[in-house]
Amino acid sequence: MNNESKISNQGVTSILDSNPIVATKRVYDFKLVDCGEIVQVYYYEDRKTKKNEENATTDLEYKEYKMDKMFEKQKNSKKKSELSNVISEKHILRSKVECQRLAKANMKDWKTFITLTFEENIKDVEYANKRFKYFIDKARRLKCDLKYLCITEFQKRGATHYHMLCNIDINDTKLIYSQKDNPKFKHIKFWIDGFTSVEKMTGDTKKVIGYIAKYMSKDIDNRLFNRHRYFYSRNLNKPIENYIDSTQIKEKEFFEKKIQDKELVFQSSYVNPYDQTNVIFLEFRTNNKIVHQ
Repeated sequence: MNNESKISNQGVTSILDSNPIVATKRVYDFKLVDCGEIVQVYYYEDRKTKKNEENATTDLEYKEYKMDKMFEKQKNSKKKSELSNVISEKHILRSKVECQRLAKANMKDWKTFITLTFEENIKDVEYANKRFKYFIDKARRLKCDLKYLCITEFQKRGATHYHMLCNIDINDTKLIYSQKDNPKFKHIKFWIDGFTSVEKMTGDTKKVIGYIAKYMSKDIDNRLFNRHRYFYSRNLNKPIENYIDSTQIKEKEFFEKKIQDKELVFQSSYVNPYDQTNVIFLEFRTNNKIVHQ
């Protein structure tokens, strides 16, 4: 990051001190996404109206449910193919962002990156997901605190396969074993449908998010329409969204407390394509390295 792109916490505070508007409605000009070690901030130059309490927290499953309901409501008025194109573009982008946030909220837990590949050319997503669930159930019997975040992808041949961040240690001999002819290559037990590979993770945020960006591609595959693009265990830490009105003293203090011990690591700005307003995006991280024991 060059010096021009940097902004101090004091600079953020000065932004908070601007726009002294007394709101007659429940409005906000900052959205703060708390991912634990990492905090994301969106600053809206044009203040937004907070429509209801549903927006106070992130519920990934509920958002997927709403997408399904929207499809059911509109499918009688539009052709499915047309609706698929309209929804999928937004759905993929939203899924990417939420998947990345979920990964960041659990950075301390990721110890390995595992790929699961079918030997046969399995293109049926429903069947593939059942086999994935069977694998997870078996693995959880030996690791009851199993945590994972899994992304569905399709190979060039069309086969479904999975990329998974998890908290299984690469030296866990109950679940991980070395390839006989080349011990440096690791594999995981219980995936009986094909091949596996296991890579050690080191808490590198860029590497983790890079994997997600790589495998959750922009290409639209109709097999994932109206389906989950990723799976995750129930025991993950969830990102929490907070909507901040900087004219309110308590909300401003809450905001400043959330970022006071964190270092700004990324900054960008963009125009919201839906309402053509300016947005500043900031990402802060706790100023200490994530180290696995």
